[in-house]
Amino acid sequence: MYVTFEGDNNVLLQLVGKRLLSDYAKQFKGKDAATLARIALGQTAGNVFHGAGLRQFGQSVADFGSTARSVELGLRADHQHELLSGRVQQMIAGIAGRLRPASKLPRDEAAALFNANQSELIEAARAHGELLQWAALTAAVNAMEAAGTKQVLTWLRDLFGLTLIERHLAWYLINGRLSVKRATAVSAYIDRLCTRLRPHAQDLVDAFGFEPEHVRAPIASGAEQVRQAEAAGYHAALLASGEGPVSEKSLKHK
Repeated sequence: MYVTFEGDNNVLLQLVGKRLLSDYAKQFKGKDAATLARIALGQTAGNVFHGAGLRQFGQSVADFGSTARSVELGLRADHQHELLSGRVQQMIAGIAGRLRPASKLPRDEAAALFNANQSELIEAARAHGELLQWAALTAAVNAMEAAGTKQVLTWLRDLFGLTLIERHLAWYLINGRLSVKRATAVSAYIDRLCTRLRPHAQDLVDAFGFEPEHVRAPIASGAEQVRQAEAAGYHAALLASGEGPVSEKSLKHK
């Protein structure tokens, strides 16, 4: 309903982002000092592991042999989930850290601080939505019983997951989540998946069950183009006859 009266998905993304921040804060609520210290230590260790490039180093060592083979093994379902969920978690943790001083600021300054992080919050919410889409597709693939269909849908799920990773490849490189070698190979792996899926493309489209009657919008039938052409012809004829509307710019020059 928010999309209906606001007319923009940014409102929903803002709500999702706020909920993610609330859920993140709940893990600290009611915890004693020792528990909070362990959580902080775990986060620090994670920052060191990724930020220092130790993860990248491990991937580079793993990819030292057959790059194509190791990359394919290293970008399967569990690794895709780790990369997609890790991005959401790190983004929310970073935003929460920057917003922490807001509780001690005057209301206007707190609002300004929140607004300064608004775009990052919306991006984190969008990343969370992408993760949910990937998880839903993975659950459907795992529930599939027909072996041939399951294989094709697995390729489709991998294509979706790796396309998301490729779209945000700079983030994964900057934050030490992917080695350069493995990041470089993501696009090549996507090309291989497209080659595998090409023979099944028509079946995948037909699976949606679209029929001619589903295309109800006039703009999709070509009728709108005819209307636009008629309108343009009428306007041109009107101008040629001298009875067309006078441009305001021409009046200004007079």
